[in-house]
Amino acid sequence: MTTSSSPTAPQVCWGLEQHMDEVAAAIGMDPVDLRRRTLIEEGAEGPTRQVFEKVGVRDTLERAVEMIGDGGELPDDEAIGVAVGWWPCMTAPSGAYVQMNGDGSATIVTGAQENGSGAVMAMPVFVGQELGIDPNDVSILYQDTDVAPWDMGSCGSQTTFNSGRAILAAAQEVRQQLLDAAAEQLEADRDDLELADGVARVKGSPDRSVAIADLVGEIGTVHGKGSGEVLDAPSGDTGGCVGRLGNETFLAPQLITQAAHVKVDRATGVVRVLRIAAAHDSGRILNRAGADGQVLGGVVMGVGLALSEGTMLDDQGRQRNPHLLDYKLLTCSDAPEIEVAWVEYDSVGPRGTKGVGEPPQVPTAGAIANAISKVIGRHVPRLPMTPERVWEASRGISA
Repeated sequence: MTTSSSPTAPQVCWGLEQHMDEVAAAIGMDPVDLRRRTLIEEGAEGPTRQVFEKVGVRDTLERAVEMIGDGGELPDDEAIGVAVGWWPCMTAPSGAYVQMNGDGSATIVTGAQENGSGAVMAMPVFVGQELGIDPNDVSILYQDTDVAPWDMGSCGSQTTFNSGRAILAAAQEVRQQLLDAAAEQLEADRDDLELADGVARVKGSPDRSVAIADLVGEIGTVHGKGSGEVLDAPSGDTGGCVGRLGNETFLAPQLITQAAHVKVDRATGVVRVLRIAAAHDSGRILNRAGADGQVLGGVVMGVGLALSEGTMLDDQGRQRNPHLLDYKLLTCSDAPEIEVAWVEYDSVGPRGTKGVGEPPQVPTAGAIANAISKVIGRHVPRLPMTPERVWEASRGISA
């Protein structure tokens, strides 16, 4: 099974969400209705007595179900399955520098790592918004921890939550220096000023302005550093745990519901995922295109985990399929239609955010599994749910 993203969470969710459907069948309840009755809400208490703040998981359920539709009268080889998942936000120290250059551009220095998710590359947007300059005029130096302050690196989908907090704190320090200089030059109260379009100007009087580049030239060195407040995990009763090892309680859980429409060929066990509806509560979305891309990629990875990606070992423990000729990754021709929706509530991350990167993969396999079960009458007991395993399950053959 692939664990290249959200390690272990998709597999656990795959098992748990199938169990939820089995419970629903045993008590004669619709699986969606059972989830409506059991999902956490504001004020709910977790197993370690953590009390949850406002979360949008119920909203994600309703949105995903709405997007996927009931399909009308589906053919007997098609079905819709639903699964709900979550992913924690983990607070950690981070630091960053922001420097203004003489031409009015800015440079970010951070130890954050870019691994293809786009999290680091979105940071110029945050700084540009804070300083009123074009994000294209913000360059970034990243990953060199000999130059930049310490950062935890790329793990756990926490870059925006932690590194983004540090970068915004550094940018705000620069902002204060620019506003102080502009207030003196324009002879205006700094609270009456704004930074926008590359200038500092009096609100409501755009003709009274000074270019940010001129302010930098006047000040000389304009440099900000920041880390932001590192939030503590919520309190809870960890007496049943072996000490506090982490994640007994957690900040700002990211909640996801996905619904999958699948088609199963009973004669061969081949499963085709036709559509996925993915609704996420990831706090406020700062970069919609980037966030949508994370969901699209995560869902495709989840489909691969569900149906084809599996490591094969020989009797000596050597991998039999170490190359892409034998390890079946999804291609564009295999990918389903994917619809994305965001349920936005303010969270404790910078500008109300949570993370995004790994959560989209968490419930995908579970939703697909529940849809397969509706078609063949029983759940497939192993991942990936290959045609052979689907065929065997449909005939009651033990894996």
